[in-house]
Amino acid sequence: MWRNTARPVMIGFLDARACFPALVFVVYWSWTTFYIAAIGVAFFAIISWFGLTVPTMLRFIRRLLVGPVRPAVPVWKRRRLA
Repeated sequence: MWRNTARPVMIGFLDARACFPALVFVVYWSWTTFYIAAIGVAFFAIISWFGLTVPTMLRFIRRLLVGPVRPAVPVWKRRRLA
């Protein structure tokens, strides 16, 4: 019972977060929200097909923007000759 609590919530083959754009479409019916919901569900389906979740995808995007080298110690606190 408790062993599956760390897994992402899935509804069918989609992550449960993919239902949010569809919910927005159901609440406010228009072609614009339909397109937004379709793009959102497709995005979530693609990242779940690659085996990623939303937090890991956000981390991946952040790494692409910032770069692969991010030192934990600030430049002014580094020991250069040690």
